[in-house]
Amino acid sequence: MRRKKRQVTDLTAIKDFVEETQVVRIALNGEEYPYVVPVNFGCEWNKEQLILFIHGANEGKKISMIKNDPKVAVEMDGKHRLIQGTMNASTYSYAYQSLIGFGQAEFLVDLDAKREALHRLMDHAAKNKPFDEIPVKMLQKTEIIKITLASYTMKENIHSDEK
Repeated sequence: MRRKKRQVTDLTAIKDFVEETQVVRIALNGEEYPYVVPVNFGCEWNKEQLILFIHGANEGKKISMIKNDPKVAVEMDGKHRLIQGTMNASTYSYAYQSLIGFGQAEFLVDLDAKREALHRLMDHAAKNKPFDEIPVKMLQKTEIIKITLASYTMKENIHSDEK
């Protein structure tokens, strides 16, 4: 990371950021160009390791690209705000938080594991709102991708009046 002073190392702050973020962008290795897709997600933490879960159809570009190469990069961002400067453009800045990570994607097959992942997705998106049990037929037709991050970094440019 070029600007170490912007790096966030406090695990609680990183977990809070992930919890409030609703979209992760996943970068996949394409045939000719990289492919980036924004998706909703659920997550779990294994100590400091972040594991993401996404869902979708059981076929399509994202699925075939992961089958071809399971290496992925992820990106989340938020708290965007222009920091107004004076008339000189060099005095302006931009507030943000972001997380970038690298890992491996795999497809969940076990129905109980898929159900648990979908519950994590719902808990993340709907923040503990009640929902009906997920039918087995839906589990069988839904692809669940588990992304285990090998590494990630978070940085922020948040000005003191925002903390």
